[in-house]
Amino acid sequence: MPEITINLKQIILLSQTMLEKARDESWDEIFVLEKTRGELLDSFLSSVVKPEYSQEVAAGIKTVIEIDKDIMALGQLKKLDLAQMLQTMGQGIKAVKAYTS
Repeated sequence: MPEITINLKQIILLSQTMLEKARDESWDEIFVLEKTRGELLDSFLSSVVKPEYSQEVAAGIKTVIEIDKDIMALGQLKKLDLAQMLQTMGQGIKAVKAYTS
């Protein structure tokens, strides 16, 4: 198996792990994994793909993109949850200020 497909498989595995961490809301771990994956991606993207592996590589890249879309969607949901929590806290602070003044 050529090195480029081995690297792509590592990138896919890291991406899948990142998705699992996103589902578990382990965002700090995702950032660590993303650093490692970014280094692998840099190396991967600077490699030349032989024509006989182009379909496999294209499918792998598509898989990574789809996983990233799922991670981003989960991140967006978390962002909305945090915004709502902050809004609720802000309303609570206003209520306490009104009550204590």
